[in-house]
Amino acid sequence: MARIIIHTKKAPKVEVTEKGDSVYICMCGLSQTYPLCDGSHSSTRSEDDNELYVYDDAHNQSISTQKVNTKKI
Repeated sequence: MARIIIHTKKAPKVEVTEKGDSVYICMCGLSQTYPLCDGSHSSTRSEDDNELYVYDDAHNQSISTQKVNTKKI
């Protein structure tokens, strides 16, 4: 079964290890090195929070024809 997962964040989550190293966790869902951030979230900067965006493998952005009401958790 296919699933659509909607990511609403536009930046990574920063976690600090016990050694003090920073690890950047992808929160936008676009990273080619998921779950680690590769900077792909820069594609989300121009997004309108009230629109649903779809990206292809090359990170080309398009707006969905359907509005989606999402509950932020």
